[in-house]
Amino acid sequence: ELAVENLENCYEDSRNAVHYSGLFRADYQFHFAPQDVSDYSIEPTWTRVQEQDMIQLMHNHYQNIQIELQTVEIADQIGTTETKIYRQYSITGIERDNNTLGRLTLATGNLEIHLHKDYGYWYIDKWYDYRGVTGSTWGKLKHENS
Repeated sequence: ELAVENLENCYEDSRNAVHYSGLFRADYQFHFAPQDVSDYSIEPTWTRVQEQDMIQLMHNHYQNIQIELQTVEIADQIGTTETKIYRQYSITGIERDNNTLGRLTLATGNLEIHLHKDYGYWYIDKWYDYRGVTGSTWGKLKHENS
């Protein structure tokens, strides 16, 4: 839970963005939703370095980002060194250039995060993004801020 909380903190407070890449293993991969790959010609995966570049740009475009993660029907798989968590997400924020629009829903969908424990600390190993019923995905939001 602390690893997921740190992920939220990096999005919600720009001062934490410098620590963002430290949440991921060196061989980390983000897997975009398959529909986003085909609909928007997005590469299927990206790396820890691309994640760090993206978070800086996202904080330049949006302020007051809020992430809401809710449990889903799929049970988390908690192990001693490997864990898989499943959540439904909603991300909102305010555009820095046009804050008269108010709070916008930036992304909604579902995620699957694989964590691996190294030397007593949990790191994100793989992250799978899935489209929800409506809206843009987290992956598409990342891609737009890359």
